[in-house]
Amino acid sequence: MRDNEGVVVGASSWQVSSLPDSEVVEALAMRKGLEFAKDMSFLNLIAESDASNVVLVLNVHQQSPNYLGSIIRDCISLNGSFRSLNFLRGRPEANQTAHYLAKHALKNLDCIWIEKLHLVFLQF
Repeated sequence: MRDNEGVVVGASSWQVSSLPDSEVVEALAMRKGLEFAKDMSFLNLIAESDASNVVLVLNVHQQSPNYLGSIIRDCISLNGSFRSLNFLRGRPEANQTAHYLAKHALKNLDCIWIEKLHLVFLQF
């Protein structure tokens, strides 16, 4: 999570079992991020993903009757938790933090960082 100036103010990583494709992974990450933002009581949110198809279906509220569609429905249902929520295609440089978190999750238990972030996050 970043504030309006782009500074990381919270981060999390979770281990998940194998998933069918990268779009499902991105959609699950979006849902976890929205749940995290709701728990942190953020009101105005810009949710970014580098998966353009996931961003597209979230913006048009397109739901399909499959596993990905159920995750998208969950994300859309969380919309009411925020004053404003916009789904955008993320900047490539923002991916560095996500890649670090993914590597961290491979070796560690589920983690959430709030306020006292590990110094490596501050460089992204």
